[in-house]
Amino acid sequence: MNGPALQKLYFKQYFNKQVRLLIPIFVATSPNLKRIVKSAFFITAGGALPLLSSVVLLIPYTQNLNTADYGLLAIYISFALLVQILMNYASDSYLSVHYYDHQENKSKLKQFLASVFGMLLSLGGVLTLLFSVVGYFLFKLIFAEGTISFFPYGFMSVLTAFFNAWFRTYVNIQIFSDKPVKYFLFGLFNFVVTVVISTLLVYEYAFTLIGPMWGRLISGILIFVLTFIYGWKEFGISFNFKLLPEIRKYATPIVLFSLLTWVLGYINNYILNGFATAADVGVYDFALKCTLVIEYAGLGITGAINPRIYQLWKKSGFAESSAEENRYYHVFSAMNIFIIALNIFLLPIIIRLFVSNEQYYESIQYLTILCVAAVFKGLYIMFINPLFYFKQTSVLPKVLLISAIVQIVSGIVMVHYFGILGAVWSFFLVRPIQVVLLWLEARKIYKFSFNIYKIVVTPLLYTIALIGLQQLNVLSEVEFGITQLLLAGLLILGVYRKELKQLPSLLKKGKQ
Repeated sequence: MNGPALQKLYFKQYFNKQVRLLIPIFVATSPNLKRIVKSAFFITAGGALPLLSSVVLLIPYTQNLNTADYGLLAIYISFALLVQILMNYASDSYLSVHYYDHQENKSKLKQFLASVFGMLLSLGGVLTLLFSVVGYFLFKLIFAEGTISFFPYGFMSVLTAFFNAWFRTYVNIQIFSDKPVKYFLFGLFNFVVTVVISTLLVYEYAFTLIGPMWGRLISGILIFVLTFIYGWKEFGISFNFKLLPEIRKYATPIVLFSLLTWVLGYINNYILNGFATAADVGVYDFALKCTLVIEYAGLGITGAINPRIYQLWKKSGFAESSAEENRYYHVFSAMNIFIIALNIFLLPIIIRLFVSNEQYYESIQYLTILCVAAVFKGLYIMFINPLFYFKQTSVLPKVLLISAIVQIVSGIVMVHYFGILGAVWSFFLVRPIQVVLLWLEARKIYKFSFNIYKIVVTPLLYTIALIGLQQLNVLSEVEFGITQLLLAGLLILGVYRKELKQLPSLLKKGKQ
């Protein structure tokens, strides 16, 4: 891999994302405040719609699919995401960097976009034909005979991946061209057709994969046709492959990065399917999806504190921790513990309230470990931030590669002996290992000095207490939820009381 290219790639990607989170800094000074706030709202809302559709569809899925069918659906969806990475080939990332190089010349910009979309269309066509030929043998090699077949649903997943790859690339252009409302409306259209069509078909063809698979494919066709028509009118399609070497050089590292990220997120589904059953995959995947709100809440908190931390670094010019910087991480750690505790308390109630199929209730016993896997997110953010800010992101593929290897090996061993519980513990154990790996790399460029009790010991104590209480099995489900919520509250009030008092002034400082 090309180190400098990776540094440039990852930093620019992250910077483009973080720019949209800098709104609080400019609230008092920006003459274009209304436009900035409007853009931030529509981009944030549009970006959240895919997650919202996944959450909304859990209700019809769980009501009309048994855990075995849901497990098969999870396999097909994850396979579609894998193919989508290949078909997209980081074209949206490539456009995010090079769009502005042609922005001043409208003719060159159209020609550039036409060429990129021509290659995207060609790559999608080639991969679709390739998978239509080798897909049958690939599935036969990976899955036990008769359990999961490539035709028809595997091939439908390939087609869905092609349509979604095109859609994702086109809608991201609306961000670069400063059209946030259009970006949101396309995302809203995708949300509506996906949820409505899938829900109707799932209820019409209950307890089969016909509904969810055709729902995803039909919605994919609709969003592809819509964006293809708009793209054709705006810039056309050009099959000019002069950009191919440049795109290949630029995109290959990020594709490898994305593939490793996919491994960390989905490989346990495949391991479970190999050693256990599709029903076990369904239980595990459903439990994991229920914890997504913790991850996205963490992204929201990160978006609030990172611009302030970057301001501090820019002002000081020092590559070392400061007391003011650490207070933001303390706030993150406190809020993270509270969010985890709240989810552990509420998720069993919500599942029993909205999920009528009792087969999915088995997932409740795994929620505690899956939720608390995010307890060291404060350390994760603390260690990864310097790598982004100081453009040392070339180490991230190495961290991900080691993490992926650990995930695969631990997953195979633990699932073989403990089934779903092994997959859950495998998911849990890789997270602190990632934190350690990031620390080993980040300390080479940044001098860390932090309160170990607030960043490490308190989250660790909370984790040990939760796992210990669960293993003792002396409390009812409700009693356990209330007890751990009270424990989290006591720890937060006792350990982070200074940060809680300073929170209003910390946020005010970030706006100056």
